[in-house]
Amino acid sequence: MNDTPRNASGSTALLALVGASLPMNLDPAIHNIAVVGAGNALHMTGTERSLAASIGTLCIAATILATGSLGDRWGRKKVMLLGLLVTLAGGVVTALAPSPALFALGRALSGVGFAASFGLSFALLRTIAGSPQELARMVAKWLALQTFAIVILCVAGGYLAGISWRAAYLVGPLVGVLALVWSFKAVPEAKDPDAGRFDGLGLVLVALGLVSALYAVSNAASSGWDSARVLLPLAAGLALLAAFGLWEWRSATPAFPIRSFTDPELMVGAMSGIAFNIGNAVVAIQLSLLWQYVYRYEPIEVSLGQLPFIVACIGAASWAGSLVAKGVSMRLLVPAGLLAMAAALAAMGFAGPSTPYWMFVVPLLVAGTGLMLAQTPTANVFVAKPPPALVGAVGSSRTAFGQFGFAFGLALSSSLIYGMFNPLLRQRLAEAGATPGEQAQAIGILQAYVQTGNTDRFDAKMVHDVVASGIEAYLASYRITMLIMAALIAVVAVLCFWLLPRRIAT
Repeated sequence: MNDTPRNASGSTALLALVGASLPMNLDPAIHNIAVVGAGNALHMTGTERSLAASIGTLCIAATILATGSLGDRWGRKKVMLLGLLVTLAGGVVTALAPSPALFALGRALSGVGFAASFGLSFALLRTIAGSPQELARMVAKWLALQTFAIVILCVAGGYLAGISWRAAYLVGPLVGVLALVWSFKAVPEAKDPDAGRFDGLGLVLVALGLVSALYAVSNAASSGWDSARVLLPLAAGLALLAAFGLWEWRSATPAFPIRSFTDPELMVGAMSGIAFNIGNAVVAIQLSLLWQYVYRYEPIEVSLGQLPFIVACIGAASWAGSLVAKGVSMRLLVPAGLLAMAAALAAMGFAGPSTPYWMFVVPLLVAGTGLMLAQTPTANVFVAKPPPALVGAVGSSRTAFGQFGFAFGLALSSSLIYGMFNPLLRQRLAEAGATPGEQAQAIGILQAYVQTGNTDRFDAKMVHDVVASGIEAYLASYRITMLIMAALIAVVAVLCFWLLPRRIAT
């Protein structure tokens, strides 16, 4: 089972690996708040703001498989620790940046560091587990402890971001430094002398393909799926990924064992990883926007409102880990988890203009439970199934599938909502007898309502009527979007059930 004999307490090493995974998990919540202050302070243009917002994610996609492959050859612990050092350097450069260019450089370094530290902290779980049953429990604990730590540190980081964006960018790196010291002592090294040569061409192809595809998907919500900014990079990305697949299939010593994904468990792991991250994106983003746009929740209320989802994730991770350790089939757990997420999204879709918060609690609990029922067994497969020489590369690929799923879920749901919202709003205004000029004024009222809540300069009755029409149009587009996303996840659940045989040969 192990690639090297254990030389540290499993629980101590597990906590160290949780710490090593945290910088990447903490970054989105802190960055989404702090980047606004950074953009204002550094006088970024629109293009510079867009680059600052996305460059970290693109660098994760570009390097996630390369760092995993390097870990297989040089030592997974060594490359993970190097990743934590790069994360520290990226955070310092970002926090001290006097210009947009250096800020972007810091974010790029951070993305490379995240790729190495997160992907290899996951791969090293196999090294500290003594048996397949213990590995399943460790994967579950790794997921649950991550979620618990993220709740506490994201609240602290978000609060700090409101005071100083520069200080906020040091939270993740400081956690990484503590994890580096702890991991240096507690985590054993693991590598395989038979890993073979480094597949530079294959890794360049997949890096360019993933970056191009993610860039295209991230543009879809603002530009539309039929725009050149989406179609051209998406076509290029898919072509490069196809070339990567062909190259790896024919290679005698692939950096990424694409043939391994003929295994139904790994194939289902990849498919479900995309699907439950689509659901995760919808819960994290679209539900939050609903609460803010329609119910006028404050940011802290949105954060607290998500707690049932997070609590369910923590509890369900341990439960799912114990089920995997007892031998409960992926064929039961993964489809059940995805269907639970689909049902939760569908239920959330029927929100009305004054739905009380408590009506969201049960769907949030179901969504969190479903997420972990699907994620825990598939995470275990990604670290338990690969040959010893490729644990780092295959384990890191789980992050790549997840990144794509989250980006796709965000882009698709956003483009659906806003693609339907404007026509529905104009239709309702036209039915009320509004002229084209009045419709344009109504759009201005809604923008003021959403951005500042201050509509004093407009006629009170007009504001009331326009906001009512806007909420009605938004809820209609939101409902259809949630049902479409739920149906998409349900279809993947059925495919997963069909692909997995009743019994997996051992």
